[in-house]
Amino acid sequence: MRTWWPGSEMPVPSLYPMAGLARNPYVESGSPCGSSSGSSIAVATNMVTISLGTETDGSIICPAHHNSVVGLKPTVGLTSRAGVIPVSPRQDTIGTVSDTVHVLDVIVGFDPRDHEATKSAAKLIPPNGYKQFLKIDGLKGKKLGNF
Repeated sequence: MRTWWPGSEMPVPSLYPMAGLARNPYVESGSPCGSSSGSSIAVATNMVTISLGTETDGSIICPAHHNSVVGLKPTVGLTSRAGVIPVSPRQDTIGTVSDTVHVLDVIVGFDPRDHEATKSAAKLIPPNGYKQFLKIDGLKGKKLGNF
């Protein structure tokens, strides 16, 4: 947290994380970007399938962008903030990525304006779309990380 909020006057338990600073898994000199970078790095490196992070001002979106994963900041109030270290109660929220599959189902497919990229990939789209794979027990037996 201190690496994200260096100007903060809030007490932070330690200067650095126990195991050292998080690093961008794709660009050694690149920034992992934000206090939820560990969550994005864990997904990017296939340590976990799904991870939750918290966002006040870019802490889900920026690490997701820098680490090539999907991040979603829901509207404040859609998710509980219980257990979140508050920076700004008007902005703090917990993010998820399951809703993005519905957007994916809308935007996938062949596009004659982008024939080169979409012709072969369109054949790989499941007949009933991707949301069919969202199952209530789809993660049963899987290990999840919450950083």
